[in-house]
Amino acid sequence: MSKISRALLLSLLALYGQLSLACERDGTCLEPRQWHIAVALGAGVRTNPLVDGDLIPLVILPDFAWYGDAFYLDNDEVGYQWLPSSSLALETFVSLNKEATFFEFGHPSNFLFGDSLAGVSMIGPQEEGERTVSIDEIAKRRWAVDAGLRFHVYAQNSEWTLALKTDISGVHEGHQAELGYRYTMMLEEWTLRLAPSLVWKSESLVDYYYGLDDRDAVAPSLRYEASSGWQPGFSIAGSKPLSEDWLFLFKAAVTKLHSGMTNSPMVESDWVHTAFVGAAYTF
Repeated sequence: MSKISRALLLSLLALYGQLSLACERDGTCLEPRQWHIAVALGAGVRTNPLVDGDLIPLVILPDFAWYGDAFYLDNDEVGYQWLPSSSLALETFVSLNKEATFFEFGHPSNFLFGDSLAGVSMIGPQEEGERTVSIDEIAKRRWAVDAGLRFHVYAQNSEWTLALKTDISGVHEGHQAELGYRYTMMLEEWTLRLAPSLVWKSESLVDYYYGLDDRDAVAPSLRYEASSGWQPGFSIAGSKPLSEDWLFLFKAAVTKLHSGMTNSPMVESDWVHTAFVGAAYTF
C-alpha cells in the first residue's frame, strides 16, 4: 500500500465513529435495505502523541452504510442488531481496532494538504538526555480486529452506549470498554451533538503498542512495560443543510491519554486533538 493510500485509510479511521454522516446507529434515519453513500470534503487534522509522529490529515472522508432488518454494514464495522427499538438496542459486531493509526503514516505533504501544513510539527525541543524513543526506531505495530457487544439506551435527545470489545485477530489479545453519552439539539437549521466519553484499555493492548521490549531496537534503559488505564474524551459536532444533497459540517474532539501510555518513552503528549470543517455530499 502506498504512503498516500495508507494516509487516506488512516484519515478515515481517525474520524470514523466521531463524524458519521449517517444518522443513528440503530438505522432510524436510513431507509431499510438501501445504501447510504456520502463523502465529506474539507480541512482537518488529528494530532499524533508519538515522538516523531506525523499529523494525520483529514481531507476526503467517504462514509457508507447499509442496514437491513438486523444485519448492518457501517464503514469499517459489520454487525447484527438483536434488540432494535426506539428506546433500547443491542448489537454484536466486528470492527477494525484503531490504535495502530498513530504508527503508520503518509506525511501530510504526501497527502492533500500541500504547503498548508509545511513546517508544522508536534515535536517540541528536547532536553539533553531526555528519555525519548522515535517511532522510526521501533518494530512495526500491526493492525488488530475486534469483536464486541454494544448496548444503547435512548431517551428523548440523549443516547447512552456501553461497548465491550476484544481482539480476535491475536495481535495483542487485549480488551477495551467504552462508555459514551451523546446529546443532540436543534438550533434553527443546525444539528449539534455533544458527546463525552470514557474508554478503558487493557494492559496487553496498551503494552503491545506503547511498550518497549526485545522486539524494539532500543537501549535496555529505555524499555518500558505499559499498563491499563482510563481515557476521558469530549467531542462536539454540528451540521447544517446547504441543499438537498449538500451538508455543511464541523467536528472538534479531544482525548486525555492515561499515564500507563504517556509514561512510555515513545509518547510525548498527553492529549489527542481532532478538528475538521467541510461539506458533505450524499449520493
